[in-house]
Amino acid sequence: MKLSALEIASKVAKKEVSPTEVIEAHIARIEEVNPKLNAMVEDDFVRARKKAHEQTDLVAKDNSDLPPLFGVPFTVKEMFAYEGMKRTGGSIHHKNDVMNWDSTLVTRMKVAGAIPLGTTNVPELGFWFETFNPVYGRTNNPYDLGRTPGGSSGGEGALLGAGASPIGLGSDIGGSIRMPAFFCGVFGHKPSRYLFPLTGHFPFGQEDFLELSEDKYPWTSTGHLTRKASDLYPLTKILMGADQSDIYTMKNPSLDELTSEWAGRKILICPEPAFHRARGTDQELAQVVRNCGKLFSELGAEVEELDPRFFVRSAELWFAALKHSKRTNLYELLMGPNQHLSVGKEILKLAVGKGDYTLPNLIVSLTEIFDKSKKDFSAEMADLYKMKADLDAKLGDNGILLIPPHPRVAPKHRQPLWSPFDFIYTGIFTTLGNPATVAPTGLNAEGMPLGIQIVAKHMKDHLTISCAELIEQTFGGWTTAKP
Repeated sequence: MKLSALEIASKVAKKEVSPTEVIEAHIARIEEVNPKLNAMVEDDFVRARKKAHEQTDLVAKDNSDLPPLFGVPFTVKEMFAYEGMKRTGGSIHHKNDVMNWDSTLVTRMKVAGAIPLGTTNVPELGFWFETFNPVYGRTNNPYDLGRTPGGSSGGEGALLGAGASPIGLGSDIGGSIRMPAFFCGVFGHKPSRYLFPLTGHFPFGQEDFLELSEDKYPWTSTGHLTRKASDLYPLTKILMGADQSDIYTMKNPSLDELTSEWAGRKILICPEPAFHRARGTDQELAQVVRNCGKLFSELGAEVEELDPRFFVRSAELWFAALKHSKRTNLYELLMGPNQHLSVGKEILKLAVGKGDYTLPNLIVSLTEIFDKSKKDFSAEMADLYKMKADLDAKLGDNGILLIPPHPRVAPKHRQPLWSPFDFIYTGIFTTLGNPATVAPTGLNAEGMPLGIQIVAKHMKDHLTISCAELIEQTFGGWTTAKP
């Protein structure tokens, strides 16, 4: 239960363990922890067992030329199309939607030999960094059930942190892979923009991207979470590249090989970044960044501290980027097709525990209803692109940035409502298009995961992942949660 996906696949290929034994071990762990976590919302155990038996019979006859993830279980964020399973996006208007096709990333995992176990919980419409919705309820952090696992890939983070899944598919627009990875003590990778296809991610169908202009292409990035750093790179290679639907994904991307050479490399650190509207960084997380900077200095890297105000306008620019590209208001998506929603009435219903929607979505919907302006965001987009160019210039081709993934460790349930802009620690790197990886760095005095975010230039994913592997070797990586 503590092995990487590659280690599991190796043991299966060597006939040291069967796919059936692997699947049963993970199903048993899910059944043990899920009643406390509410992380898996729909299981696919019947089909998973059938597929594992088929693979067990196959490997017994011939273990040559097996695909790279043969016999490895994985889990899927509920916002991905997954044949035979629901894709509700946590919305009551989609609670009965069952998909008859697989998203591209699910297909690629299956082709690689991996076996899906089921789907995991998300916030309503994937909007918010707590995982709670009116369809499936609230998900808890495996290290402290009174805390959030983050969002929107919170179900994935919780299951992986508890050792119930070795790898999972997630997605990220404001940090929705990296915050759950950090809060739950595992690894999460948001790849470079346009590296992974979005086909099949809620609310998109198979043909939707053929009709989009590039300036309306979503900022959402699909990606993955793992409990071991060694799985990040091979999974990136398996999942990257264009499909037949998402015409904006890079057609033949190529990643450089991993590196262990850090001498002379430029390392930027930003222990206490100043983000307008967000909290300041807690000292224990600022110290993690300084400790990692010291590690690289000892390895001969050129460590330099970035001006903490470099990202100060990030929240403003992130919102501008999303508004510039959006085709549909959250309000229209929230209320469902051909329906009228009284936001004020729904807020009152929520106050007495009878609401059909979550408060963050209602608040944003209310602002959309009253904001009828047609703003031109060209100035903000120019400033965003300048921030990207300035960061790229500071990083160079082979540098990395070390920065906290959040201002504090996983907060208590509902606390993010009082500090709603803290997501920007991760969110800005989605709209900048940089690859960004979160790696755990041990537990604090309360037993909650600490971690760091690693950023590099576009298509330098190999650098952030190489750094994550070094940090795992140095600080120990994932520690199994015991909810």
